[in-house]
Amino acid sequence: MNQLVEIVDRNLEMMVNLALEHVLRFGLKYGIFSRLANGMSYEKLLSAIPIFNKGYLKRLVDTYISLGFVEESDGFLSISDLSFGLNLSAKDLEKLFSDWVQIVEELYKMADYAFISAEHPKILMDFDKGADFWDMRLLMELNKAYRQLAADLLGLEDGMNVLDLGCGSVSPVELGEAVGPNGKYVGIDFSPGLLSIARTRVRNARMDWVVLREIDIRKFVVKNTYDAVVISFVLEYLENPGVTVKKAIEALGPGGKLVIVEPFRDNYPKIAALEFFESLTKEFIRFPSCKDVIVAIEESPYDVKVEPVGNSALLVTRLV
Repeated sequence: MNQLVEIVDRNLEMMVNLALEHVLRFGLKYGIFSRLANGMSYEKLLSAIPIFNKGYLKRLVDTYISLGFVEESDGFLSISDLSFGLNLSAKDLEKLFSDWVQIVEELYKMADYAFISAEHPKILMDFDKGADFWDMRLLMELNKAYRQLAADLLGLEDGMNVLDLGCGSVSPVELGEAVGPNGKYVGIDFSPGLLSIARTRVRNARMDWVVLREIDIRKFVVKNTYDAVVISFVLEYLENPGVTVKKAIEALGPGGKLVIVEPFRDNYPKIAALEFFESLTKEFIRFPSCKDVIVAIEESPYDVKVEPVGNSALLVTRLV
């Protein structure tokens, strides 16, 4: 297996595990688990916990239920023995980056502020108001690795035309560099804050073959065809990700390739823990299922081949 595939998968797996540990910390910190030792109604638990933002508290309890740590029956909650294990080989450890740990720590702090108020000023998960924080996330070594993985899977090279749906602030330079100066990179994102950062980088690098457009990909209309399309960490913000996947395939010319990178929920059983923190972004919905995305791909009217790549990527080739 491509080493980048293993690196991306192992780091995402560890990110989920650290998020899980932090979710469990909240249960201990706020006395949720001790109150549920003998069982308690949902309503009584929510009123008993000294947290102002009851909506986010409910999301935390629902996360415990989703993870199997708490059982719910007719509004009555109970908890059994908690077990959390972590197995890492020396080979796994050498693949791990360190910079994403700080990001998860920051998410933990923001979640704690969210228990006070969903509008707390120290929650920096808005794509525009918190554009600098998002840019810091996108600059992480893990994100650089998945962008390189996407470039490798697509075989990006000078002269190719590439469409990046949900490009953010870093991909326009990194992926744009791979296809220039004779190709064309078109990056689409709905965040003016992230696009502003991206435009500054593109301008400073004098990459005139890079085009950036402020468009909500849910409203994106296919007008041109491309050699390659990228969708990375975007589908979790879409209520119906299959629609965007089908548009991406429509945007491919014959022989063109689409790469999708996501921590697919059916490949990461504890992904609900990370979703609890990602839900601080109001647009976040859920991480997609690999199975559901493949179904959407196969429903496309075009003749395609789909290949799972590790636990976090899909490569789609339009044959005709």
